[in-house]
Amino acid sequence: MKYAFHLKIKEGKELEYRKRHQNVWPEMLDLLRKAGVRNYSIFIENQDIFGCWECDDIDHTLRIINESDVNRKWQEYMSDIIITPSERRTAKGMDEVFYLP
Repeated sequence: MKYAFHLKIKEGKELEYRKRHQNVWPEMLDLLRKAGVRNYSIFIENQDIFGCWECDDIDHTLRIINESDVNRKWQEYMSDIIITPSERRTAKGMDEVFYLP
């Protein structure tokens, strides 16, 4: 199953967002893998962030992520540059409207 999300970051924080994602905490990467996340990409255009990943069961994956202290700490760490409220950052996600295999 594919999952996608959209976030907004504060103007002028584009470089900081990039910097933080060049140094994602090892424990956050471990959490994502444990939750079944694979083929994860994040894209940036100005203050718009788009992410997508694959997993087998989105409800299971989001439950593991959202119940984790590591994710809670990561969301706090990112809160000074992200406009989107933390509870919406790992919510249901975006609806897929087109796919070319």
